[in-house]
Amino acid sequence: MFMLKSEPNMMIEMAERTLITTWENRSEILEIMRKAVHVSQEMQYLWSGSGYTNRLTQEDTDQLVGLLDQMGDLGEKLSSLR
Repeated sequence: MFMLKSEPNMMIEMAERTLITTWENRSEILEIMRKAVHVSQEMQYLWSGSGYTNRLTQEDTDQLVGLLDQMGDLGEKLSSLR
C-alpha cells in the first residue's frame, strides 16, 4: 500500500488532506497524474508563448480555460478516490 500526503499551500491556508493509495486505485491515480503533467506542460507552453506582450490570443485564452476545466475535473476525480 502507498500513502501520499499533500502539504498545505503556504500561500493559502487549507486543511491538510491525506490520500490513501491502494493497489485497487493505483492505476486511476497514475492516470490522473499523467493527465495533470500534460495539462501543466500545456499551460507552460501557453505562458512561454505569450512572449514579450504578456498577453494571450483569444484562441490561447480559450485553450487555457479548457485546461483549467480539465484541472478541476482531475481534482474532483482525485477527491472521489478518498
